[in-house]
Amino acid sequence: MLNMHYRVRWIRINLALLLFACPVYAAKFAHEYRLGRIRVFYDTTGTNAVDVANVEDIAKQTRAAYLLFVETLGFPDPFKTERFHGAGFLDIHLLHKSILRFNGVAYDELQRFKRPGDPTNTLSLCFNVATSVKAPSNLTPAHEFFHIIQHSISYFKNAWYTEGMARWSEKALGIGGLGKVGPKAALPALFKMSYDASEKFWNPLAASDDAAGTIPEHLVSAELKQLTYSTGAKVLQDFKLTGWQFMRDVLLELHKMDAIAFRELGYDRWSEANQNSEKNNPYIFRAVTDVCEARRKRSPSGRD
Repeated sequence: MLNMHYRVRWIRINLALLLFACPVYAAKFAHEYRLGRIRVFYDTTGTNAVDVANVEDIAKQTRAAYLLFVETLGFPDPFKTERFHGAGFLDIHLLHKSILRFNGVAYDELQRFKRPGDPTNTLSLCFNVATSVKAPSNLTPAHEFFHIIQHSISYFKNAWYTEGMARWSEKALGIGGLGKVGPKAALPALFKMSYDASEKFWNPLAASDDAAGTIPEHLVSAELKQLTYSTGAKVLQDFKLTGWQFMRDVLLELHKMDAIAFRELGYDRWSEANQNSEKNNPYIFRAVTDVCEARRKRSPSGRD
């Protein structure tokens, strides 16, 4: 439960953020595909044209990421966190890369799209994916969903944390349990990193925390085990993911730590500048070291 100060500033900030909508959202898509609370909006003609099988594959990968991280491994459920609990859907828009500029973009604010047929004041989580992304060979949808988890639990958006940890998360639905482990980055060089922080920080921590690197197969639902792409390949390719308990604990600790940072840094709101401020780095790093110490004390091997 958040303290009252945190709750008040969450309400103040998010009332303002709900008024924001990216201009790309004004686009009218001809088609919609639903898988549970996931809605994919797409076109089959024009600039944003995409094959229907690819639409379904993107939805399946996103659904698999939710089933694995939230329902199997106990990561925060974005639909239930303090920040995002008002969301009714996770909306994904498929856009040509010339428009999107990236393979994927996740948004850290609830969106009110006012779509025909939606109840009044319907709010949605949102990320966008390039039409060139083919889910059976590209883990962008899972990567973007992990960002939604991160945004749901903490306001910190420093790239060495957000992109580094999200790159680690791609192995959840990929082959093998861990990406490349390089020499550990020193401070302050780490704080200038982005995706490369995975190899130089998060992966080494995961490896040292979790020797087995396995997903408990008995916890995996039949639905997740049975999800397949249009190619016939399984969406969950194996039962390996190194360091998932550690990463989950770090996210939960960051939920506490950004409230401390907000107070001690004298922020009046979580503006974009404050969310990305280098002043956040010691607080994020402290959350990581606190989790390392707590897990070491619980077990000599660092495992639950």
